[in-house]
Amino acid sequence: MAVVIGSPTVKKVYIRRTLQFTGFLRLFLPVPLLVALSSAAIGLENPIGFVADNVVVKQNDGSLFATGNVELKQGKNTLRADEVTYYRGQNKAIARGDVIHRDAAGTVTRANVMELDTEFSHILAETIISKFTNGAWMAADNGDRVTGDKGIFENSRFTPCNCDFINGEQPMWDIKASRTVRNEKTQTITHYNMRMDVMNVPVGYLPFLSHPDWTVRRRSGFLTPSFRFSTDLGFAPAVPYYHVIDQTSDLEITAHKYQHRGLGLKSTYRKYWDNTTLNANIFTGNVETYKKTRELVGAVDAQLSSTVGNGWNINTQLRRASQDTFMRRYRFGDDTSMNSTFSATRKIGSRYYEVKASDRQSMLSSGKDINEQTILPYVFYEKTSKGWRQNQRFRREISILHLDNDEGYDLARWNSTLTISEEIKMPLGIASYEGNVSANHYSLHNKPDDATSSLGDYTFATPSLAIGWRIPTALVSKSSTSTLEPQAKFIYVGGRDYTNIIPNRDSGDYRLDEANLFLLNRYQGYDYILPGARVDIGLSALMNDDLFGKVSSFLGVSRRLSGKASTGLIETTSDKYSDFIASLRLNPPNSFSLNWSGRFSSDKSALKESSTSITQSFGASSVHISHQQLEGSYFGIGHDREQLQLNYSHPLTGVGPISLSQTWDLAQNKQNPTVSSANLTWGSWQYSVSQEWGQVNGKTMGKKRSSTITWNGGKQDCLQLLIDIIDDPSRDRDVKGEQSINIRLNFKHLGSFSQSQISSLSSN
Repeated sequence: MAVVIGSPTVKKVYIRRTLQFTGFLRLFLPVPLLVALSSAAIGLENPIGFVADNVVVKQNDGSLFATGNVELKQGKNTLRADEVTYYRGQNKAIARGDVIHRDAAGTVTRANVMELDTEFSHILAETIISKFTNGAWMAADNGDRVTGDKGIFENSRFTPCNCDFINGEQPMWDIKASRTVRNEKTQTITHYNMRMDVMNVPVGYLPFLSHPDWTVRRRSGFLTPSFRFSTDLGFAPAVPYYHVIDQTSDLEITAHKYQHRGLGLKSTYRKYWDNTTLNANIFTGNVETYKKTRELVGAVDAQLSSTVGNGWNINTQLRRASQDTFMRRYRFGDDTSMNSTFSATRKIGSRYYEVKASDRQSMLSSGKDINEQTILPYVFYEKTSKGWRQNQRFRREISILHLDNDEGYDLARWNSTLTISEEIKMPLGIASYEGNVSANHYSLHNKPDDATSSLGDYTFATPSLAIGWRIPTALVSKSSTSTLEPQAKFIYVGGRDYTNIIPNRDSGDYRLDEANLFLLNRYQGYDYILPGARVDIGLSALMNDDLFGKVSSFLGVSRRLSGKASTGLIETTSDKYSDFIASLRLNPPNSFSLNWSGRFSSDKSALKESSTSITQSFGASSVHISHQQLEGSYFGIGHDREQLQLNYSHPLTGVGPISLSQTWDLAQNKQNPTVSSANLTWGSWQYSVSQEWGQVNGKTMGKKRSSTITWNGGKQDCLQLLIDIIDDPSRDRDVKGEQSINIRLNFKHLGSFSQSQISSLSSN
């Protein structure tokens, strides 16, 4: 039977069943009573609909009694029960037996007995279990809720864990209280005489506990504390407090107590404007240092990003400390230097502008005279435009640099470069040319004692010219398509050789590879310009085959015609040929892939550098192997480097993925900074361990070992465990070697917030 009551436009009661039952019911429902029931509901904002197997209406009070699969609907509210009694005069309904109520917000409440008014705004229930929209649960002997106001739950049990609470699944943690009150106006949940259980084990009792509900994005209050046990610092708890200033700013203050070493404080302030964001960290402390038993120390790490004017992007970072080693000793950061920077960039059409300044502070007790670099300023301007021919391009470039204390060098540099380039389609292949003229002025004020550079002012110009030819050739068959492209380029760089006079501060990391083999200035900096002539030759191939899949490869070499070799970089001083550059990529139409690149010596055919990556899938499992090898003479590092890494992953039904990552250091002579590490992820568990290696008096020994265990609460998503174990024997003045354990538990809704909530400050 279906009964609709109180439609604003229909003033009738419709009864639908068999004709026999309809006639029977009419004997008990005179017309005046039908009108009375309809009129009682006519003033409701939304009509109430009844669905039931049986309905009986009493004439004396107009009450309606429905049994058998009863369902009431009003707007987005739904009530189901074994039986429902509706009292017209009191505008209320009482439901009994397997009662299930779903409100407009999606909260589902189950009860044995439930009383509610016809607007569904006031609910009284016995033996209640509610599941809220975010997955949190509330169970109680009795519940009294006024929608939009508050709910009171007697002898309650609350948990935010995503578990099958109705069928008895044990939550990771819950709170049992004599009374729980949820104030929907203030979005706050308060528990009275509460006991907290974790894994069904009591861990704490409080007379009351108040926390925000799941509708709150930010709320002032204490966050989850963490605890560190250290051989140097002793027992070191950290208690954070979070304060909401307004919709676009907040403050977090974390107090650190070191059992043997004093007090520390970290304050984080965040502010968002229309086009500007500020994130400032202030570190202060009254702690033990190498000077005093207790010394007042401080540091700042602040970032400001803004868009101003007509497309200018401004980024500023202020990083400074009053004492060089306290940040590392008291675990505020592991940086060995703090670099304050300012940059402003702008791109409009074919123009690009950049202005930079920076100042570096060393956090090491030694070597400050060569590790505190200052750039004030660096200015760069570039404009690209079309030439007088269709494919011709002009590029103008201006840069200014003032550099102080860069590993003992103080210098100023002014550079201006004009470049013209074009590609020309020919009957056979594509010809190209590129020419530029670079004007440079250097003023070198200071240098290390052992440097070959010369102090003074130097002004010179460098002309360069490149002429190239490439011939793309396509080969097509029934099962494959291939492209071969041989290419060659002649390059001449004129002018005087200043490489022994001008210090190389911007091209020291030059490496010869497939990307820069054919560049006019392959060093891609201003300081290292090597006059001479050379010919670059290379062959690239690309194939798409039904059997082999996608295959690409490259082989190239450079021959020096005149000038000297690039000392200390890649080429040897005696050989006319550079190292051979090669690469190979295989992607067959299956689950296997291979990527390899390397450098071979032109005189000894020895492998100087290589990088290999192999991926293979076995059903749902995946294995990835990577290997890197580097000869010791490269960049003058003095020892060989070799590393092998293995990654394995496999999905597990109902648990999540399991993954393993292991890194091996294969070099015979371990020196800093080589690292061996392993990572294991199983569902919500993650374990990682790393080992750094160093040398002391020529003897290889472990420098630092760290292990981290993280558990993200599994499928219940309500508890996070973090255990960080560190064994660090390294020392630097008052940075003492230590072994420490840091433990932190995060309980959902109890004083913790996620990184996504932190980053979303600008969205409101």
